[in-house]
Amino acid sequence: MLEDVVYDELERAVGKDNISREPAVLDGYAWQPFHKTDPDFWIHRPEAVVLPSCTEEVQAVVRICGERRARFKALSTGWGAHAGPGGEGVVQIDLRRMDRILDIDEKNMYAVVEPYAICAQVQAEAMQRGLNLHIIGAGCGTSPLASCTSHIGMGWSGIYMGFNGRNLLGAEWVLPSGDLLRIGMPGSGEEWFNGDGPGPSLRGIMRGWGGADGGLGVFTRIALKLYHWPGPPRVEVAGGAFDGQVRVPEFSRVYMCHFPSYESWADAAYRIGEAEIGYIMCKNAVGLTMASMMPRLWRRLQGKTALRSALRAYQHTFQFVIAAGSSGEFDYQEGCLKRIVDEVGGFLQDLKHFPSLQGVFWWGLVRAHMPPVIFRCGGNFFTAFGGDESVDNTVLQAKHGETIKNRYIEKGLLCDDLGDNAWGGPYENGLFNHQEELAIFDSRRPEQFQAIEEFARECAEATIEHHLGGVGFAFFAGTEAHERFGPDVCNYHLWQRGVKRLLDPDDLSDSTYYIQP
Repeated sequence: MLEDVVYDELERAVGKDNISREPAVLDGYAWQPFHKTDPDFWIHRPEAVVLPSCTEEVQAVVRICGERRARFKALSTGWGAHAGPGGEGVVQIDLRRMDRILDIDEKNMYAVVEPYAICAQVQAEAMQRGLNLHIIGAGCGTSPLASCTSHIGMGWSGIYMGFNGRNLLGAEWVLPSGDLLRIGMPGSGEEWFNGDGPGPSLRGIMRGWGGADGGLGVFTRIALKLYHWPGPPRVEVAGGAFDGQVRVPEFSRVYMCHFPSYESWADAAYRIGEAEIGYIMCKNAVGLTMASMMPRLWRRLQGKTALRSALRAYQHTFQFVIAAGSSGEFDYQEGCLKRIVDEVGGFLQDLKHFPSLQGVFWWGLVRAHMPPVIFRCGGNFFTAFGGDESVDNTVLQAKHGETIKNRYIEKGLLCDDLGDNAWGGPYENGLFNHQEELAIFDSRRPEQFQAIEEFARECAEATIEHHLGGVGFAFFAGTEAHERFGPDVCNYHLWQRGVKRLLDPDDLSDSTYYIQP
């Protein structure tokens, strides 16, 4: 339990209105349904919650915690159990008061943001300047600072805008000691346009592939790389998520690309990357799409053999968005896409013939507003694999995931999502591909919680046995996962632990979802 003297010191640092240890407030931080499979969804309750308003207050909080040997954990928007305490005795640092866009540099194409400036907020401002940002798969309500510094960074627009770990430019980092480190050009007192110079880059130490999930201090501002936006400064939207009326720009289009096999799907992905076309490309599987967009109908289809077989004909599909700046550019990209899909034996479905559907898909992918619908509290899902590798490797992940999951579906231990419920897509012009295997389960059935744990274990074992892209989403298990996967991936866990020991030997910055020293 947090001593009164420590609480008083924290209160002086942030003000009495910006700290609390009221049980009802703390419980609001302890209920987290994502990346946790216990039936009650509760994670560890923090000892107190503090809400700093600036970097200096964050430093003060971290230093008090260090002097008083109190562990701490920072969150921005708090999507998932990994944003909360991993054990008892942790002070939750809620960064929601730090929600500003500090600068948008149109010429050098970057924005400087604080932790709680969410993607939707940044995108709205950037589009007015002909720019856009990469939004991760968790959607537009997330913090781009968090995905750039501390967590996975893949989303629908990765083929055009890359991976958020590489979209990080300069960063302001409060170390576990309370000292302030500015990496990249800001460390030399310069502007924020470069994250790696002058001198050695610290990006790998700071975040590696998957980030430290709060295990290496607190990030208070970053520069985020922005990309060209060929659409209007303000998109005309009316209605809700599923009945929206959206004016799709003249030189933009949504396509459903269907293929007869995993192999032809992969061939198309490679060739699209080589052609350097497309603004968005992503595999939203049939099971996932139906479960999120038509949940009542989806539940009624369970066990309907004929309809299940018909839907599986659309198993190998990805969605593709062209966003061009002229008719010539649009015609070139569309021509390339049609030729590629035709030559690998697939077929193209142009959603311009279904205007309402195209509007829903187009804005859903560009804005990334669908995840809040998918994450609603009435059901739950789990995800496995998630290694970012070549397209062929991620196809292997999907095949193994489908094989494993179908055994649970046949026993009624997981909801029937047609087996193949892989989500992901390429980034950096197809150089890498992201693939994760979603499993949907009923929160009201205890046996399905146990099945999810077994499913996760089997997926982890298959990843190691068949060399399927490193640790993937198993990293949510923290130290246990890294020690298990590390020997198969160049012993990275030894280097990771060395970084933790160097920067935080006493484990004051909660490392439950990183690695313990």
